[in-house]
Amino acid sequence: MGKISEIMLLKQPEQPALAVEVQTDMNGMSEAIGKNFVKIDSLFKEQGEVTTDIPYVEYPDFESLTEHNIKMIIGLKSSKKLQGEGDIRSITIPERKIVSCLHRGTYSELAVLYNEMMEWIKANGYKLSGTSIEYYYSNPNVPKEEQVTRIEMPLL
Repeated sequence: MGKISEIMLLKQPEQPALAVEVQTDMNGMSEAIGKNFVKIDSLFKEQGEVTTDIPYVEYPDFESLTEHNIKMIIGLKSSKKLQGEGDIRSITIPERKIVSCLHRGTYSELAVLYNEMMEWIKANGYKLSGTSIEYYYSNPNVPKEEQVTRIEMPLL
């Protein structure tokens, strides 16, 4: 199916979050994401908090990712600064401009939307920061072709 919203330029406010940095490969991605979402959510519950958005995975320097070398920052946003624990860090996502779009379909189809978003950024005179963030709206039991993902690309 592909893109299900227009590509939008948004101003994102400063936002506290809890996050874990992970290095893995394609085969370990699903497990790393699932395991760390659960771990971070448990820390939220211990502190009596709930997330302010759906879980996200940030891919710093996403254009350099390879099948065997994937760096991810897995996180949940909060309404206030929370305490980190172990490898879970308390972070503040800075206020920034982002380009955002929704996609329905398999993850393998996301490359087409990434390319379209990068072209939009160039055509509108913006510069990409090199980071992409994906928000996964669907649980793993949803058929692959029905999965919904929001992509955000912070700008410089």
